[in-house]
Amino acid sequence: MITRAAERLNDRLVAIRRDIHAHPEVGHAEHRTTQLIIDTLTAAGLAPKLLEVGTGALCDILPDGSTEPPLVGLRADIDALPIQEANDVPYRSVIPGVCHACGHDVHTAIVLGVGLILTQLREQGLLDHGVRLIFQPAEETSPGGALDAIDGGALEGLSEVYAMHCDPRTEVGRIALRTGAITSAVDSVLIRLSSSGGHTSRPHLTGDLVGALGALATTMPLLLTRRVDPRSGVSLVWGRIHAGNVTNAIPASGEIEGTLRALSVHGWRDAQQIITSLATQVVAPYGVGIHVSITAGVPPAVNHASGVERFSAAAKAVLGRGSVGTTEQSLGGEDFSWMLQQVPGALARLGVRPAGARSAPDIHQSTFDVDEKCIGTGLKVLTELASTSGSS
Repeated sequence: MITRAAERLNDRLVAIRRDIHAHPEVGHAEHRTTQLIIDTLTAAGLAPKLLEVGTGALCDILPDGSTEPPLVGLRADIDALPIQEANDVPYRSVIPGVCHACGHDVHTAIVLGVGLILTQLREQGLLDHGVRLIFQPAEETSPGGALDAIDGGALEGLSEVYAMHCDPRTEVGRIALRTGAITSAVDSVLIRLSSSGGHTSRPHLTGDLVGALGALATTMPLLLTRRVDPRSGVSLVWGRIHAGNVTNAIPASGEIEGTLRALSVHGWRDAQQIITSLATQVVAPYGVGIHVSITAGVPPAVNHASGVERFSAAAKAVLGRGSVGTTEQSLGGEDFSWMLQQVPGALARLGVRPAGARSAPDIHQSTFDVDEKCIGTGLKVLTELASTSGSS
């Protein structure tokens, strides 16, 4: 029944995905996308609820007469990225400098489709527990819109929560999973240095600010790996460094900025605690002042074994036994991690690479796109997953 219903909805969901793709909106500005979600679900006889932050929505689908809270939650992120699309397709972004370079348009269309099929199952008396659709804003921001959704009641009453994310490394028609950390913790680290500044002919009269920045850039990542358990996958990588404007003046200020990542919560917390003291020790010989700012982002997304098992069983039931692969850990961040910290579940990789293609543009690239057959794949798997429950 699920497969037939998914096939009937395919053209409609492709059209919805293309509409969202052509009209992308960045985090906390997803007003058009949110209205499309609400209108689609309302027309199906459901009662979606707008999140208090003004974008994103929740929608419960309960068996007729049920007053029990939903058991299973499905999350779709709805925001786009501030990237200019380079694809020449009929549905390319019409918004300058913004595009769906991460596949959130696909996630949204799939979860909308799950809602439509579950409504049919309810009408036929085939839905025996509640399901909550979670349309989350601002996944690409830090610390992420998942916290807004949680504050809005997204997890209340749930016993399980699941999500998919487009993956160009996985071929269309398949999903990929792993137990444990599937994505990384991500924080931003900004270190500002200060000194009196001076002439390069008299370096002994001021702090060596540029030298101190160089020491931070080259030695901090190495030293951190010696102070934190290497099994935690801690990585500090700098992305920006700036000081001075002329060649013959030692600058009075400068800064270096990058990201701290870790695959374990323990390693993440350890690194957060020692970065300030470690950086202070590194620059001490250079006679400069230092201020370290760590902006907390997201924890690792840690898949529960039971959630991976449920996801895998659902995929095999509707796609076949060869449909599930294993994915490697990623040092990218994913704010679905906040939900997995509170409710058991799993994040799966959804294959979007065209069949037979050896490679495809990566997410967050201006040329990223998907094989739209992935919509049917995700729809069937998530519907099967949502229509059963771990306790049933």
